[in-house]
Amino acid sequence: MPDEKLFKLASQGKLKEDQVLDEQVDRMLRDPRGKKFIPDFAAQWLELDQIDFTEPDAKLYQDFDLVVQNSMLDETHRFLQFLLEKDGKVTQFVDSEVSFLNSRLARYYKLPSIESDEVTQVSLKPESHRGGLLTQGAILKVTANGTNTSPVLRGLWVARRILGDTIPPPPENVPAIEPDIRGAKTIRDQLEKHREDSACAYCHAMIDPPGFALENFDAAGRWRDNYLKLENGRLKPGPQIDPGYKTVDGHEFKDIRQFQKLVVAKPEQLARNYAEKLIAYGTGAPIAYADRIDIDRIVNDAASSQYGMRSIIKSVVNSSTFQTK
Repeated sequence: MPDEKLFKLASQGKLKEDQVLDEQVDRMLRDPRGKKFIPDFAAQWLELDQIDFTEPDAKLYQDFDLVVQNSMLDETHRFLQFLLEKDGKVTQFVDSEVSFLNSRLARYYKLPSIESDEVTQVSLKPESHRGGLLTQGAILKVTANGTNTSPVLRGLWVARRILGDTIPPPPENVPAIEPDIRGAKTIRDQLEKHREDSACAYCHAMIDPPGFALENFDAAGRWRDNYLKLENGRLKPGPQIDPGYKTVDGHEFKDIRQFQKLVVAKPEQLARNYAEKLIAYGTGAPIAYADRIDIDRIVNDAASSQYGMRSIIKSVVNSSTFQTK
């Protein structure tokens, strides 16, 4: 519920003034109750409320446990809170030089040792393969089924949750693609055949690139260079993973790093998606066609802050869409 300060400003008719709204956004986010914003928003925006939906296969991912999972959630929440407090750019959602780890998670990721059991800010080196939401364990677990990874599932998540692309549901008469655990065919081989269907090709041109960019991360969020294959009842290293692909607008990339650079080159797209997700969260209503003009204004206003995370929240709160929906 609004507190006494908000009720007083409302009774004075001041909650329509941009400066007053900006001040109240800052005040509310500083309040202890404001610390719930990031976990609640991330649960809806990034689907982190589904992190318990699957359990990594204990035979394949022996080092994964509940402590690791909770540390992954802390990593994402602390990372977003950090960007919110410093008005970090939305491009850092995709590529960042910092993250938040504890000793258990750093060991799990096979990163340099951290002494603290508490989640703490760390600087990431290029060889870590980490940086931004896409490479964080919580996201990688939510976008996998516990046993295998699928470029389709992960690519669909990135398209909808980060890039803001509209992807229609697949045709009912097209069967799902199941990974071949025997190692006879790679998922890339299977998708090449799948895309020969014209009904599938258009959507997969948007879905597959981000999905393949993340293929070096397994279903439990760790880095891998090869797929696993089943041989004489045992899992052994299979084909080498090829994370390279070409984006829908024709730009080629060879790994996750190059893909990240292509995405951050379009900050307006990231800012638009973030603004839309904020409006949907704040109003409880989906984005309508009539909202587009207001969202254009929000994105344009955010350019002066280099698309800062907190600045976009303020622009959303000051928008007519937020105030009238």
